[in-house]
Amino acid sequence: MKKLYWFLSVFIVIGLIVSCNVSVNEDIHIKDGETVYKSLNSVNGSIFIGKNCIVKGNCRTVNGRIEVGSNSQVGDLKTVNSKILIGEQVEVNGDIYSVNGKIDCERGVKIRGNVNTVNGSVRMDSTHVRLAIRTVNGDITLAHGSVVQGNIKVKKSKSSSGDYRQLRISLKDSTVVAGDILVENEDIDVTVYLRGGSKVLGEIRNAEVVKE
Repeated sequence: MKKLYWFLSVFIVIGLIVSCNVSVNEDIHIKDGETVYKSLNSVNGSIFIGKNCIVKGNCRTVNGRIEVGSNSQVGDLKTVNSKILIGEQVEVNGDIYSVNGKIDCERGVKIRGNVNTVNGSVRMDSTHVRLAIRTVNGDITLAHGSVVQGNIKVKKSKSSSGDYRQLRISLKDSTVVAGDILVENEDIDVTVYLRGGSKVLGEIRNAEVVKE
């Protein structure tokens, strides 16, 4: 896990340096209704995007959070040591990635790529994910008719601690996973809760299933 964390941190830092457009030790604020034609990159700062904004590039930070206001459009969202909070009706034209923070999506969010987290939880409310959701240690909660077109995968850590842990995947209120739920990590006890008519159209492998 330490090697994975180190690699991802270095990867994002190198990406920020190469971009030549980096804010260090300062937050980035985009005002309501603003259009930005470049990527937003920060080291030791957070990125705050207002309502009804358009960001043509990606948003990346190392030690800060990312917040996107309602009805905005953005590219990739990536952070290492904090959370990603996405408001209602936001369009993410790329991937979402967090290492040590949660990913939280409000109603009507559309994600055209993958959602990835290592140690953070994922919560989605009436959200559409075009590809997959992947995690190592984070709980996943999908509610109010959320749709995942690809798989949900619990990935195996490259440096397993050997500790036996529990992880919950909760699907509520007619949520649909069109692909599979796959558990690759034998050190984690995964329970999938299907509530309120929620469905997994593919297979559920290596997890207990509870229907309510």
